[in-house]
Amino acid sequence: MDNTSQILERSAELFAGKRVLLVNPTADSLTVQLPAQWHVWTWDYAVWLGLNAQLDAEHLSFSHQCPAVGELDAAVLVMPKALERAEYALAQIAPLLQAGCPLYLVGEKKGGITRAEKLMQPYAKYAEKLDSARHCQLWRAAVNGQAAQFVLAEWQKQFTLEFSDQSVELVSLPGVFSHGRLDEGSQLLLEETKPLPKGKVLDFGCGAGVLATVLARRNPGSQFELVDVDALALYCATQTLQRNGVEAEVYPSDGLSDVHGRLAAVVSNPPFHTGIKHDTSIAERFFEQVTRNLLPRGELRIVANGFLKYPALIETHIGPCQVLRENNRFKVYSAVAPG
Repeated sequence: MDNTSQILERSAELFAGKRVLLVNPTADSLTVQLPAQWHVWTWDYAVWLGLNAQLDAEHLSFSHQCPAVGELDAAVLVMPKALERAEYALAQIAPLLQAGCPLYLVGEKKGGITRAEKLMQPYAKYAEKLDSARHCQLWRAAVNGQAAQFVLAEWQKQFTLEFSDQSVELVSLPGVFSHGRLDEGSQLLLEETKPLPKGKVLDFGCGAGVLATVLARRNPGSQFELVDVDALALYCATQTLQRNGVEAEVYPSDGLSDVHGRLAAVVSNPPFHTGIKHDTSIAERFFEQVTRNLLPRGELRIVANGFLKYPALIETHIGPCQVLRENNRFKVYSAVAPG
């Protein structure tokens, strides 16, 4: 089991026989090994795939919003990577708990759990650290029952992006890539005006949907599909497309797990690099797998940090790689499958 699950299991008596909301867990055996009436909310499609054999639809939710679970005895939030995503989740969890009910926060020390006390402050008089083990901490606070009802619109950012040929209304939520702004890599990719091949185009790791929205308008002969592992990103992408009058299909996928059929092109600002660990294994698996989905003469067009050694990987699995555009940080690569 994951370290966060192991530290929860060390305190099994706190949850045994209770009706517990578990938010953002890993896809391990915690809900099987720790006997409680679990209701799980995840925004990670990979986790949903991993847990749906253990929990039925009533007890497992993949969504951008927390399910309205009533009569809870407790709630547990596994600390997300993004602090703003933790705040977003807590704002939905706290109103579901009656005054005095325990709210637990668990996570790795290097993953922001040391901010637990501050995060819980709006919902409780004080928070206490119950355990520290396996590089993780477990915190508890008794909620005050005064949390305001969650209003999604208050957490959305809506802003306008101006391009040389169009304006785009973008919607984003906390923790969605480049929340509230256009990142430099996507901007560089969208500065490239070379047409895409006609046919089905996949926006891989779509985020809030800016790439597909702009490129669909520029390439009326293309039919776009947008995939992401994050439920909040999928919601934002759907909203962005609707607000800009662009028709496209949006659906979850863990990598290319749910992508079917052959593609004329794949565009992406791929979420492979963390900025800390220079590990290209995820990218290499993607380049290897995407070859199966590309039609003959289908194009892969991505933007990436210039120091990442992607061209050799792309050429190994797809075909000759050219740089369409670059600045001092990023490069836009294009490769065409044989055919």
